[in-house]
Amino acid sequence: MADFLPTYLIYLAGFIASAVISAYAVQKIIFITRNRKIYDIPDDIRKIHGAEIPSLGGIGIFTGYIIVAAFFWPRVHFYMPYLLASTVILFFTGIYDDLMNMRPYKKLLAQLIASFITVRFSEIRIDSLFGIAGIETIPYWASVGITTLVCTFFINVFNFIDGIDGLACMLAILYLGIIGTVFMITEHFAAAGICFALLGATAGLLFYNFSPAKIYMGDTGSMFLGFNIVIFSLLLIQFFAQEHAFILNTPIVTPQKALMMVIAMLYLPIFDALRVFIIRGSKGISPLKADRTHLHYYLLDAGFTHSRAAFILVGINVLIIAMAYLLIGLNPIIVLLAITAFTFVLLFIIYRLRQKHLRGNSLAGAHTD
Repeated sequence: MADFLPTYLIYLAGFIASAVISAYAVQKIIFITRNRKIYDIPDDIRKIHGAEIPSLGGIGIFTGYIIVAAFFWPRVHFYMPYLLASTVILFFTGIYDDLMNMRPYKKLLAQLIASFITVRFSEIRIDSLFGIAGIETIPYWASVGITTLVCTFFINVFNFIDGIDGLACMLAILYLGIIGTVFMITEHFAAAGICFALLGATAGLLFYNFSPAKIYMGDTGSMFLGFNIVIFSLLLIQFFAQEHAFILNTPIVTPQKALMMVIAMLYLPIFDALRVFIIRGSKGISPLKADRTHLHYYLLDAGFTHSRAAFILVGINVLIIAMAYLLIGLNPIIVLLAITAFTFVLLFIIYRLRQKHLRGNSLAGAHTD
């Protein structure tokens, strides 16, 4: 690899190359799917776009990511083969699901297998809570099981947020940008390069996925993208647990604080998924049943456009991260409670805006009649 170049130029080149490759691939996918009439058909529940739009944009992300990330693989041989194997499994599972509507239990099984492969054989796992809630070391097989379930859960969490134009891409760019930057500053060269390659590939799709979307990433992209985000988040925590990380020659956060910052970073989509599961469970319906109870649909129901709703949710995510960073010196449980309370306040505001807008529409309809 071009070791004579400054490191930041290598990252920049990787980002640009993956973005260009991804954008080119997505352009060709749009052309092919339109000619072959391979569309994501509107259903007026979750798929509320007004036209037939292809949903295989994840192929573009995968293409740009794999080609560019390959240049960094020799430096990360201890985990990359397993991460690649899991990514490929999720990628082809996603393609099959987007084209054929895979049965949920089969898709879940593929997610569990993919997660287990990386967790078990790469040793990227949650083996301690670093004293949070009094929990230190977690037994090996319990650690493998818990981490496999966490990865599978987040794969579905990330899939859930891919409901409006641009949102999943924008959140992925936020997460990968933070993770990649920390890897870069702490001199984890290969991990940073792979993150920036995935970030660039996602940016390449966003060009066509931003409202009004010409293509969706679909399960083809959301599953392996969510998986990579959670794995690199866990790897970040693991690096902090194994060594002293320095920024500007000053020791930075402890493993416990690193874990809390990762939780804060991914908190919004996790909070929304858990909230939706509870709502659906209380009504006696499947947690996987399609409806409009996610936050992004609440914002659409409140009268916001796809682009504004996406920016609002990304902005909220940034505020949660900033809040956690400012409170990081406090007890982790207090930080988590503060974040939760803040999120519930914002949820209440969004819910009231939604109710007001729906009520206004009902009155306007009644006057029209």
